[in-house]
Amino acid sequence: MSDTPLAPTAPRLPENLWKKLTSTVGLVSVRHGSATNVMAAEWSYFVNKDPLYVAVVLGPRAATRGLLTEAGEFSLTLCAEDQAELADFAGSFSVADIDKSASELIGFGAPEATGTPWVTGGVLAVECVLRETVRFPVHTLYAGEVVAAHLPPGTPRPLVKHGAMHTLGAPVRRTAIVATAQWLPGGLLRVAATGPSGAPAGAPWRVSLLTPDGGSVPLGEYPPSRYGDFLAELPVPDRAAGDRRRGCRVRVERGDAKPGYATLGHEEPGQEEPGQEEPRYEEPGYEKQRHEDIARGTGNGAGTPG
Repeated sequence: MSDTPLAPTAPRLPENLWKKLTSTVGLVSVRHGSATNVMAAEWSYFVNKDPLYVAVVLGPRAATRGLLTEAGEFSLTLCAEDQAELADFAGSFSVADIDKSASELIGFGAPEATGTPWVTGGVLAVECVLRETVRFPVHTLYAGEVVAAHLPPGTPRPLVKHGAMHTLGAPVRRTAIVATAQWLPGGLLRVAATGPSGAPAGAPWRVSLLTPDGGSVPLGEYPPSRYGDFLAELPVPDRAAGDRRRGCRVRVERGDAKPGYATLGHEEPGQEEPGQEEPRYEEPGYEKQRHEDIARGTGNGAGTPG
């Protein structure tokens, strides 16, 4: 992190911008002596997939910081929506004030891979070994490797923090295609698009080139990727090649979704064509896992006393 001061003319940021973040609410458990402390931390995230890491960010007044560093391990429970009162309670008092674990709302599960019990009743509880500590100007991030996980029976809904605490709403229904396109050397057009997940399995993507004179040049139908989206390099007919520098548009359609459009700029001289020489259909890479995930469908935050 750079220590270079901001320019004197840098604008003053509005206060409490961090409250615009939407997150889960975590209950962090840390052993101290023969007891277990529980504090609420809304800044609780997964930060690595394999191996699985979680991070909790604690504020300067959290007594849990010292306990966590000394213990070298912690447990984290991601709250379910029926744990709002518990999250508020755990984030309102410090272990330096009172033993919060005496509350009858707090139940502990027996650890399997560490010595730290975990709070029962959330959507997920994980046992973690502390691997990294990152200090920021005010807060400190503790990253732990998950060494055991505990899933509850059923599928409880998560508690969501966005300013106040909320329940999770219904999934957003997407109805429109979003598309982009760019010219490539050699008379090729690269097109990418995403759309609603409710299209019939295998429904093709249809691409058309719209010319400035109102014409429409079909560029064919193409199968979706295994995630349902679209990325392809398409040959453009000779009769449309002359329009390529005159502000054409691309229309992408699939099923009953609202079509997506993209406005083409000029081909950039010397632009390199990546990949193979021949036109091809490209399978999206690892980062497209999000589409598969989509298809399947407090306390006072990180700065509170711990």
